[in-house]
Amino acid sequence: MPASVGRGDLTSGSDRLDSVEIRVTFSDAGAAAATWALAPDIGGARRRVYFCEALARSTAPGQLPLLDAGLILRLWAGSGRGGAATAELRPCRRSRLSERWLRFREQGPDSFHLAGAWSGDRRVLSAVLVSDCGRTAVEAAATGGKPLDLVFSDRQRAFLADCADIDADLGSLDVLGPVDTVRWRGVRLDHHEVTVEHCTLGADQPLEWLEVSKRVAPEGAEVVQASLTALLRAKGLEPDLGRGVRLRRVLESLAAAKGA
Repeated sequence: MPASVGRGDLTSGSDRLDSVEIRVTFSDAGAAAATWALAPDIGGARRRVYFCEALARSTAPGQLPLLDAGLILRLWAGSGRGGAATAELRPCRRSRLSERWLRFREQGPDSFHLAGAWSGDRRVLSAVLVSDCGRTAVEAAATGGKPLDLVFSDRQRAFLADCADIDADLGSLDVLGPVDTVRWRGVRLDHHEVTVEHCTLGADQPLEWLEVSKRVAPEGAEVVQASLTALLRAKGLEPDLGRGVRLRRVLESLAAAKGA
């Protein structure tokens, strides 16, 4: 089997949609209340998340060239040996994905997922290629000890070259962060089983948010989203639903800190 083709390559992927990820976010004053109400008292997997951006290409304050082009590059390192590089197109135009990527699912350290990303009324398509590279490689990239183009896999570089609307030029990017997160999987909220993740930028940047997410089959996702949102509101919690923390705000804060 050719290296560029993975498991599940024998059928057309033109109608492929693996899942829908429903996200509900609480930020600023609402984050503390939501954390107290929803996050378990113990456990939780700690991670440090970094983002890659082309700050040198910005021609005006606040510009984020990769994010503006719908490209999100992340690195994360766990408390153990785990770590990964993620290349995501969001929002993604299905027409940008060739049959090669619509058929690809998983091979070696690389896995591809095509999903709906739903947050409030915003519903977009997300195409994400993840490569497990390990904590050591992520930390080396975050400290400048290893070039980014050696952390992202060959398949990820091919994916970006084929499908992204912008040249990533991994060798010239800035690494922003970290964002410190604690994640609890399998949290029961009545009849829903969700992932709860608490995120902060650090003591010198008082930006805090809590995200409740659930990955479901596309069929019936609207009902699940409405039910989960209603459940959270019944607990006295008011989601952002278009307000509060968005990825742009996070990256702007990280970029400002890097330039300080």
